[in-house]
Amino acid sequence: MIEDGKTITQICYELGVGRRPLQAWLDQVDADEAKMARARAKAATSYAMQALEIADSSEPEQAAKARLQIQARQWIAERWNQKLYGGQKAPQITLNVQDMRLAALRHVEVIEDISTDVVPKLSTE
Repeated sequence: MIEDGKTITQICYELGVGRRPLQAWLDQVDADEAKMARARAKAATSYAMQALEIADSSEPEQAAKARLQIQARQWIAERWNQKLYGGQKAPQITLNVQDMRLAALRHVEVIEDISTDVVPKLSTE
């Protein structure tokens, strides 16, 4: 049921049990967190497909509601199956050419040509 993308509330309703007994049973039977993670990863695909169905079938006057439903399903899919539905995180690099130029100018030394004493030259040494 979890793999099908059903919520705990839906599972409780279908099984006719309360939330606490279901959670206690899950804790006893499913002590292996890897099983729950695999079930949630499979459920992520179900949520992604639901989001697609909502987007395809929504009417313009229901756009705000449809957007919220889609965003909620996308969020769950991203969290439950990061590898497949999560956004790619790349390092952010910000370059400021003006700051780089000023930093380079700070390191430049002005030296005088000893032989001529006429024109100062720039050196980066």
